Amino acid sequence: MSISLPGLKLQDHVLMLAPMDGYTNIPFRLIIKEMSPSLMFTEFVNSDAVIHENKKTIGKIRILPEERPVAIQIFGHKPENMAEAAKIVEELEPELIDLNFGCPAPTVSGHGSGAALLKDLPLVARICESVVNAVKIPVSAKTRLGWDRTSINVLQTVKIFEESGIRMVTLHPRTKAQKFEGKSDWNYIREIKKVSKIPVIGNGDIITPEDACEMFKMTNCDGIMIGREAVKNPWIFSQVRDFLEKGTYLKEIPISERKRLCLKHFDLSLEFLGEHKGLLEMRKLYQNYFRAYPNIKHFKQAVFASTDLVFVRSQIENIDENISST
Repeated sequence: MSISLPGLKLQDHVLMLAPMDGYTNIPFRLIIKEMSPSLMFTEFVNSDAVIHENKKTIGKIRILPEERPVAIQIFGHKPENMAEAAKIVEELEPELIDLNFGCPAPTVSGHGSGAALLKDLPLVARICESVVNAVKIPVSAKTRLGWDRTSINVLQTVKIFEESGIRMVTLHPRTKAQKFEGKSDWNYIREIKKVSKIPVIGNGDIITPEDACEMFKMTNCDGIMIGREAVKNPWIFSQVRDFLEKGTYLKEIPISERKRLCLKHFDLSLEFLGEHKGLLEMRKLYQNYFRAYPNIKHFKQAVFASTDLVFVRSQIENIDENISST
């Protein structure tokens, strides 16, 4: 499958990095860029904060030339504010603006945005129409099945997207009530793809390259979006692409490669986030780089206890020795 939108053409085996608050910042995106994703998303941002030019928020959606193509996702529940925020976002020249109708987090849905909007489809329509009419670049949307199992309305939601001028839809086939529990139901992706007039991206429970291949085969979706597994395993995009194109992939990432990528991520975090924040941000990522190794307790204790950049970097550089000696 391939996707062709104004100003954005994605070739076969479309693989996207999902927007994730607190994770898909510039350092992480530059790491993932190595793995040949088709499209990456910045962190999703609050439309109201964009309008008020909140410094932290604007920093989240900054885009570097070497990252492209990149999309920006916004959330909110006021059509006029979403439209105004989209205009501001458009000035950053993303290839795509995405609307969040799927986030189940209390900080988003608890304030009437994200998945909470699935309880008010007329409002969804007004938001979509307002944003589409406000900008010149393509607008897409990400959604869930509905609020809960008693109110699944994804077919109606996608119909609204089409009628409003939305150019692509990503479906995470869980309800808001499910959050990330249970199993995502890919049958809904297949059924939406059968009737949708716009490209359909599948999202949810892609853990292995085999999962990605199965989703493509089962649903006939136009592309796949990977979120949580990309944080746990940054190599997932290259592994999926190799499996789809060659039928094989590197299952065990060598410690030398894990160390190399972790060091690069560490240096990028310091460069773009500042030394203090970059050091703290990396603490939630070390486990992901070295989770395949059981004897990393002392390494984690050492890097968590220190704010000495030289010391922490040396611990990463010597991770293979530290693991073998514990």
